[in-house]
Amino acid sequence: MGERKRADAISYGRAVANALTAVGVENGGAAPAGEPGKLKRGLGISLLDPYWHIPDFENSVRMSLEWDEEHGWALLDVNEPGAARGYAYTYHDLELGVLPEPADVARLVDSVLAGKERLSGGFRRKYRMAIKHNVDFEAALAAYAAEFPGDSGAPL
Repeated sequence: MGERKRADAISYGRAVANALTAVGVENGGAAPAGEPGKLKRGLGISLLDPYWHIPDFENSVRMSLEWDEEHGWALLDVNEPGAARGYAYTYHDLELGVLPEPADVARLVDSVLAGKERLSGGFRRKYRMAIKHNVDFEAALAAYAAEFPGDSGAPL
């Protein structure tokens, strides 16, 4: 049995961060996320603008986009419902699949942050399992690495 090559996800994250910047969503660039030593690849993109003017996010203290190869993209809203309760973490699944086009992610996030669309919170759909090697998925992810060789994930 041959070696299973796994593509690095950071270039895909950078493409999404660049697409967000292109539509006016300020962000801190893509960074690897997830648990070290775990098989599942993950990414995070911090959103830099305050979005408290949107009724759905008025208690937000931090927002970011989170991606992993099993669930795809979600908007993470860290909010403070009340001083006695501490922080609450809500994942809003973008429901775009596991490896959507960066422009599609940016369009939806921009629309949500503008208050034009709403996302449901809670349940995240699982599209695939990281443990099951998929040559087509790896090739699609690797295509972004070819677009950004030597990529660090920082925004361009």
